[in-house]
Amino acid sequence: DELLTQLWSSSRCSRSDHRSPTMAGGLFAMDRKYFNELGQYDAGMDIWGGENLEISFRIWMCGGQLLIVPCSRVGHIFRKRRPYGSPGGQDTMAHNSLRLAHVWMDGYKEQYLALRPELRGRAYGDVSERVALRTRLQCRSFQWYLDTVYPEMQAAAGSRQQPLFINKSLRRPKVLQRGRVPERTTQTPLGLSARAHLLCVGHLSAA
Repeated sequence: DELLTQLWSSSRCSRSDHRSPTMAGGLFAMDRKYFNELGQYDAGMDIWGGENLEISFRIWMCGGQLLIVPCSRVGHIFRKRRPYGSPGGQDTMAHNSLRLAHVWMDGYKEQYLALRPELRGRAYGDVSERVALRTRLQCRSFQWYLDTVYPEMQAAAGSRQQPLFINKSLRRPKVLQRGRVPERTTQTPLGLSARAHLLCVGHLSAA
C-alpha cells in the first residue's frame, strides 16, 4: 500500500504515459464521437476474440494513438465464469482473426495463414464495408505500423520454413522491487473495483 500510495501521489503520474501497440480490449477509455468516427467495433466479428487487436491496429493505422496511463483508475467487473458460448460451437477467435488479417494486415496476413493453414478456405463473412472504412479513413499500411509503432516486432525474412514474428528488442524491464505488491482497490456496492492503469485512446497531435 505504501509503495502504491507513493506512486499515485507522485507528480510523475501525469507525465508518465506510455505508448502501447495493442490493448487488452476491456479496460480503455475513448471519446464516444471518436469511437463512432473510427468505425466502432467490427460488427461481423462473433462473441469474443481478436477485437482488441483489430481496434488497436485501426487506431494506430488511422491516425490515433494508445496510451497507458499508469496512475489512472479503471472500473472492471470480473465474472466467475464466461457467461456466453460460441454460435454453433465454432472457433470465434479464428473467425475474428481472419477478418482482422484480411482487412488490416495486408501481405502479412500470409504470416498468420502459414501458421493456421487449415483456415485458408474458411469463410469469414463480408469485409467490404471494413475495407471501405479503411479507405475512407485514409489509414496507413501494416508495414507502417510495424516500422513506426512496434519496430521491435518484425517478421523473420529469408526463411523458407514456417514464418515467424520475432521481438527484436534487447531491452529488459528494470526490476525496482521484488515481491508481491498488494493491490489497492475501492469496492462499490455493485462489486466494481477501482484499479490502477488506464489505456486511453485519442487522436495524434500530428499526422
